[in-house]
Amino acid sequence: MMMRHFLWKDIKIIVRDRSEMITLLLMPIILIGILGFALSGILGGDTSAIDIDVAIVNEDDREAGITEFLEEVETLGLPDAEFNQLRGIAESLQPAALLDDMLHGPELSEMIDTEEKNAEEANQALEAGNIDAILTLPENFTYESLRKMVYSDGSASEISLTLSDQGSIYANIFSEIINGFTTNFNLETAIMTAAGDSSSQLDESQITSSDIGGIVTVTKNDPVNSMQYYTIGMAVMFVLYVAGTISAKARVEKQQQVFNRIILSGVHPSAYLAGKVISAMVVAFLQLVILFLSSTFIFQTFSLGSVDFWIGIVAISGILALCVGSLASLLTSLSIRFEAEGIDGIFTGGIVTIFAFAGGSFFPLAGMPGFIVEFGNWTPNGAAMTAYLHWIQGFEWMDVVSPLLRVVLITLVLLITSVIIFPKRRSVTS
Repeated sequence: MMMRHFLWKDIKIIVRDRSEMITLLLMPIILIGILGFALSGILGGDTSAIDIDVAIVNEDDREAGITEFLEEVETLGLPDAEFNQLRGIAESLQPAALLDDMLHGPELSEMIDTEEKNAEEANQALEAGNIDAILTLPENFTYESLRKMVYSDGSASEISLTLSDQGSIYANIFSEIINGFTTNFNLETAIMTAAGDSSSQLDESQITSSDIGGIVTVTKNDPVNSMQYYTIGMAVMFVLYVAGTISAKARVEKQQQVFNRIILSGVHPSAYLAGKVISAMVVAFLQLVILFLSSTFIFQTFSLGSVDFWIGIVAISGILALCVGSLASLLTSLSIRFEAEGIDGIFTGGIVTIFAFAGGSFFPLAGMPGFIVEFGNWTPNGAAMTAYLHWIQGFEWMDVVSPLLRVVLITLVLLITSVIIFPKRRSVTS
């Protein structure tokens, strides 16, 4: 009965505060719409939304390199059969040709525009910001690459890639594409060399992936689109504001002597703290439910047809809401114990933003440094976001349990810490 009164009191206070309602409900819905539509192309797998301008500086003479290589092989006095095999490899296994085919293939031609330039023209275009990258094939690239690949002699020539700071996003995308090409090519060549089968020819399908620039999924559902991603990202971010809101209301109650009157009425301090946990948990859960349903009805983000899907969403939301309740208890304990006015403000104004960035609410963290990704995995919102993403992609429960266990562990640590910090009856009444 007492907990119900605490809960109803906190809910009425929050509902009456229009600024809090805007922060908790209206703002995330607006951001879901803005970010979801703005980045629908890239996150949705539409590579036509990417436009990368690249200058190709080709200092290599492909035909001369093949001729020089075959002339060198001919001096070895190999039998005709072996010589013909090496000729076939040299004509088919040309890294420059394979790279050219990849860049102008149907998978990449829609998002990469290439133009051959000399070195001076390319550098001028890069400095002017007219292109995103320069790809340079050095002199004797074909010849040296063939010598290294076919009979492991000499040092392989290297592709030079110069990126523009002004177009860092597109430049990084192109860099990843080239890195993927060279990695796959070197791997296939190493396999061929290790197998000792110089007659085996690597065709283009082995070197270049037909899915470069697209999305490959190993789950039973479609890949996550931008609207789904930012629905989850904004939900796990703004649910943290509930903890700050509940803590701020507790601080006001302390300042206005409401807290002391509650304790003097015979209520144990731990009951008051438990009431804050329950209030934050219920408000957080309702907020998550409202955001997911609003995104579904307004933006058609999720399907309403699957009962199992929504059971999973409710279960993950419940665990996350419990974690938010424990976080609210910690902030409340700190505010009341030290009577500090800035604790909840620091949390909502700074820590939430840091957690949102590290947890992936703003953009996927695949290209970020490892320590940021690891830190994000141990934030409540980051771990919950991983669980949500796994679930909507069709992973089994066992794959969702791991991030949820991190959320549970964080919850226990926060609860224990808040109980230790929260003042006891004697210190409260003194």
